Amino acid sequence: MSAFNRTDALNFVKKSDMIQELLTDIETDVKYKIYTEQKNLIAVKNLKELLNQIDHEVEVVPYEDKEKLSRLLVSLKGQALNDNEYRMIERIIKNKNEKGKVSDLK
Repeated sequence: MSAFNRTDALNFVKKSDMIQELLTDIETDVKYKIYTEQKNLIAVKNLKELLNQIDHEVEVVPYEDKEKLSRLLVSLKGQALNDNEYRMIERIIKNKNEKGKVSDLK
């Protein structure tokens, strides 16, 4: 193999290795995002289950007050909410404040 062909071959291998490394980085990033979103889905499911326990004809749900809503959900859960659940509450409050109505959260 001539020196020119060896150089071309080495460059091809280096570029291929670089692409593989980039793909591995992308794969890791995507896996992390999927893991994070799965945790968020679990938090949403948990909060929906807690909110379904409420008799909305008797209980007023404080959707505009993060602390009161958090306390209500902690009371229903019987233990502290996890970080993802608290973040979902923050999203509820933020969306409520931005959109003005709980019905817009759908």
